[in-house]
Amino acid sequence: MSVANAEAVVSCRDAGKQYILSAERQSTFKETVLRAGRVQRSERVIHALRGVSFDVHPGEIVGLIGDNGSGKSTLLKLIAGITTPSTGEVDVRGTVSSLLEVGVGFHPDMTGRENVYLSGSLLGIPRNVLTERIDDIIAFSELHEFIDSPVKHYSSGMYLRLGFAIGVFVNPDVLLIDEILAVGDQSFQRKCKDHVRQLRNSGKTIFVVSHDLDAIVSLCDRALVLNQGVLLGDGRPYEMVTLYKQHQFEQARKRGESPSAEIMRRNRFGRFDAHVTDVRMSAADGERYVFETGETVTIELTWKCPTPIAYPIFGVAIMDDEGRELATVATDVTVGDVSSIQGEGKTVFTFDSLNLLAGAYSLNVGFTQREEGPGSNFNFYEGLDLRLEMCPFMVKPGAKGYGLRGSLYIPCRAGIHPDT
Repeated sequence: MSVANAEAVVSCRDAGKQYILSAERQSTFKETVLRAGRVQRSERVIHALRGVSFDVHPGEIVGLIGDNGSGKSTLLKLIAGITTPSTGEVDVRGTVSSLLEVGVGFHPDMTGRENVYLSGSLLGIPRNVLTERIDDIIAFSELHEFIDSPVKHYSSGMYLRLGFAIGVFVNPDVLLIDEILAVGDQSFQRKCKDHVRQLRNSGKTIFVVSHDLDAIVSLCDRALVLNQGVLLGDGRPYEMVTLYKQHQFEQARKRGESPSAEIMRRNRFGRFDAHVTDVRMSAADGERYVFETGETVTIELTWKCPTPIAYPIFGVAIMDDEGRELATVATDVTVGDVSSIQGEGKTVFTFDSLNLLAGAYSLNVGFTQREEGPGSNFNFYEGLDLRLEMCPFMVKPGAKGYGLRGSLYIPCRAGIHPDT
């Protein structure tokens, strides 16, 4: 660990992985005779990863985004120690559990219970530890009625659920998950994601590979974008999803193809004469994206205007997880008309009380200008920069929201006064 950050659980320094593909060249009978039977081979070097560097610390969920063949699974295999880097270093502190192939080692003729011990032993878990945790594994997999039946009679969903339960209950320091968060029905998927968050909150480090970009945004604290083995970006999930979609869009255009519907959902509109360059949320203790009902919350927009923008208007809308607009605020009311801005700066919205109940939310952020001077109309959808579904954030009930249902918190006092 000579070059690893002492505080990092996983540290990559200029890590690369290459493979040599060899192929036998097809020859005529005459060529084979002239070469005395020697086989002529061609070799090609494939760079699965090139110069990847990053540090990941305890308590982070990191999503890996990229097309098939971009290097995501190769990176997980380097972290798991399944293979070693060709160049650079990959240092890992602590134990690693890899769910790269759920159900690895399952024997079809053995029962689910027997396969817990078999698969666990292949993951390096002592038998006594498995015995201590087997009840939790069975309960999490929801396979109580079938745990003593041979797994060859299991459906594919049951098979995957048992494998996932084994992997997450081995209590690793680093958990690697590759394309398996779609295990089972929606209820079980939600339980899997909640358990992953619990592991994060207990200080574990989790890497998640998924083509479900919404899952990356909702679950991860950070994301890495890979393309042909090269690290394109490292940052907040919603920013990295935008980067990935933008890269796909540009590549499709270069190939002369029509971008797919998913790529075209870029969540950004505008003339872009000026830009919103960053959006951050914070509370009294600093930047974060989990709040309690009634807490004071600040939303900070960073902007850049290369040329003067007359009568600018900034706005924020709070959206629920189904895309419904719950509340909007804009500077035409909170600030009033400003004649002009240019250069770089910030616009800050402070909610003295975030009156939202427990749930998942996001922000729509807009930057536009009045059409004809002070007091005239404006339109965010035809403005300078409109960014949708930014800053996914969570609200916990806390003392004020405990036991209440819905989306909005409305302070209320009530009493029961029987007639005497």
